[in-house]
Amino acid sequence: MKKLLVIALIAAIALTGLFAQAQTEVKAPAQEKENVYGTPENPVVVTYLCKDVNPNDAGNPELVKAIEEGLAKQGKYIKLQILEAPAGSYKTVVPIAFRTGQIAPDLIYFQGGDQEIANEGMLTDLTAYIEGSTYVKSIMGSHNIAAMANYPYLLWLAPARVQIPVIRSDWFNSLASSKALIENPTPENYLAVFRELKSLCKWPITTDGTIAKLDSVFNHAFGVTATIVKENGQWVYSKATEAEKNKLAYYAQLYKEGLLDAEYVTKQWDTMEQAFYEGTSAFVAGTAGAVVNIYNNKIVQTQGAGAELTVLPPAKGISQAYQSIDVTKESRGFGINADSKVKDAAFAVLEFMASPEGRVLDKLGIEGLHYDTVNGKKVLNEHFTEWWARFWDTLNGLDSSDVEGVVMSPAGLGSLDAAQKYYAPDTNVILPEDLLPLKDAMDKLYMEYSTDIIRGVRPISDFDEFVEKWNAAGGTKISAYLATVL
Repeated sequence: MKKLLVIALIAAIALTGLFAQAQTEVKAPAQEKENVYGTPENPVVVTYLCKDVNPNDAGNPELVKAIEEGLAKQGKYIKLQILEAPAGSYKTVVPIAFRTGQIAPDLIYFQGGDQEIANEGMLTDLTAYIEGSTYVKSIMGSHNIAAMANYPYLLWLAPARVQIPVIRSDWFNSLASSKALIENPTPENYLAVFRELKSLCKWPITTDGTIAKLDSVFNHAFGVTATIVKENGQWVYSKATEAEKNKLAYYAQLYKEGLLDAEYVTKQWDTMEQAFYEGTSAFVAGTAGAVVNIYNNKIVQTQGAGAELTVLPPAKGISQAYQSIDVTKESRGFGINADSKVKDAAFAVLEFMASPEGRVLDKLGIEGLHYDTVNGKKVLNEHFTEWWARFWDTLNGLDSSDVEGVVMSPAGLGSLDAAQKYYAPDTNVILPEDLLPLKDAMDKLYMEYSTDIIRGVRPISDFDEFVEKWNAAGGTKISAYLATVL
């Protein structure tokens, strides 16, 4: 009996200890949750990597301080550290460096190369964070919502990324063909404008190594209305269609007549922009909103007020729209490292930058540097045009009622209006991993043939040879897959 009592007593003591331990273990996550945003004495460190954002560049130290102070007012004590990107092309080297562990930011901006990383579980699903947000979800556009539903790893709060054609107003207004283009922007009327511009500049059209900016103007006119289209009863990529052939023939004519920059294949974005600002070229396409606004401000600085930009419509033909907007995923944006120990704090930075206070920082810059407060008004100064958003490019959520000055030029605002007016949704799918190498090989084949056709190295008749090689390289196999999902 005594033995039983002793055993019972020992068991009771053991259970009491286990219960106390369990109570401690239950409380631990709650205690940890309280500290995910740090303390004044011990703030949480969040590392941030973004293209063209360097720790000591003008305005960035002040931005970091303002973000930290704004979050501290909310009881979130975060130390934000901007990291230097590895040397080389950002979109190429950053994904490689991230996958290999060379870099491990908590917040990381991608401009491509993220899909394989997400497939490997290296990026955080942001769905729950967005659903629980106050400000991020309030400034999302419909295209953002659709893209995040399809691919919840990259968040990019910006207008739909569409390339809008612009031209110097002083030159455009001097052309006899300009009125006809505005009234009826057919490829033929565009051609007339380009031919007339040849007397004013060396290259009427310039671009940055690819024809993507031209495609935004001319795709729909020639019937290239989506990434994937139905031709002869089956789903195929539009790059291998008769409509694409007709479009490339038009580009080849532009090149042959000296209307398209002969050096476009080797031009980068900076040399393209330099040619535009210096007057070597007259017509270029830029992303709706911020980029068009930058182009406008710089062309006015270099060529005078009369050179402010005119926004041009997409060419009109079989259809009329700028490039179709793909919402299978964001093509760029911020992700959160799946191995980050401070995911909540990292998202808190994104959420703060979507708040009213964050929108002022992101879109107006730093008080005393880019604007001054005078009689309760935010007065934009001469340095305002040097500022650009380090997080969210959208104007959504920005209260400009107390702002004196031009937040965005008429050309910039006009490009946003045009993007909405000539909007078209894309048809596309995210391919499974086993088909991605095939698609990569097909795209390289397209680049080779399209570039040669445009530059006159190959005749347009070689497009049929390209289609045969495209199908053999994977087009036929991928079309069979597309039939199962579309």
